[in-house]
Amino acid sequence: MRTGWRKVAHRALELSGLIGPLHRAQERRLAQADVEAFDDGRPLPPAELRVLVGGAADPKWFSHRGRADAERFMDLARRHGSPFESGLSVWDLGCGCGRIARWTAPVVLNGGGAFRGTDINPRLVEWCAAHLPGSYRRNPLKPPSDLAPESIEVIYAYSVLTHLREGVARAWLAEMARVLKPGGLAMVTFHDDDYARAWGPPEAQAQIALDGYFVLNDALEGSNYMSSWTTRQGFRALLPAQLEVCEIRPGQLDAPVQAIAVLRRRTV
Repeated sequence: MRTGWRKVAHRALELSGLIGPLHRAQERRLAQADVEAFDDGRPLPPAELRVLVGGAADPKWFSHRGRADAERFMDLARRHGSPFESGLSVWDLGCGCGRIARWTAPVVLNGGGAFRGTDINPRLVEWCAAHLPGSYRRNPLKPPSDLAPESIEVIYAYSVLTHLREGVARAWLAEMARVLKPGGLAMVTFHDDDYARAWGPPEAQAQIALDGYFVLNDALEGSNYMSSWTTRQGFRALLPAQLEVCEIRPGQLDAPVQAIAVLRRRTV
């Protein structure tokens, strides 16, 4: 936890807008770090873009974690009756530079489905559009998206709500409900009670227990600079009436793996 004067100075930088250039400078430094060469046989974004989505330039981590998270989403979708390879329309909300889409898009498209990826950063979606299969477009920080109502069968969003204020998080969950077909599936990760206890700053665990939702570094919404935390009960309270909870898997205590909620669009 920051000491008093440092906390005040840090907040002053946030309110003045100066935190943005400082944060971007830190990202550029991270992108220049020496990393071991790695090739997994798929298009790999440059270090600067890898840092923007994952906070690290290491291509091996980018590949392995992306594949692990993709398999996690695909396994959950399969368990809940919506396998990615069965010709479905799938939306990767917050696709970044394709950390997960590198693995999921080919499965969806090879199965005869349609794959869409969107992100608020135009540089990231431009790279995806140029190098990965599927359709990629920019989405705004706040909904709506340009997707038609009831046009998508599966949505997954990795670490999207974790960088949003509560009101915007609610709005994106409502947007998921709008674009999902009745019976459609949404899988959304978030920083929950267990993740806060094992991996969060001390104030996160205390504040979500008190308020249910907590924002650390309240500036640059939608970027990795901002970090949002909620309890599993608090997450349920964010949901619109059209979405029901199939299951919530808690964050892992032995590895920095976020909680994941599996949601279904009600049919009535």
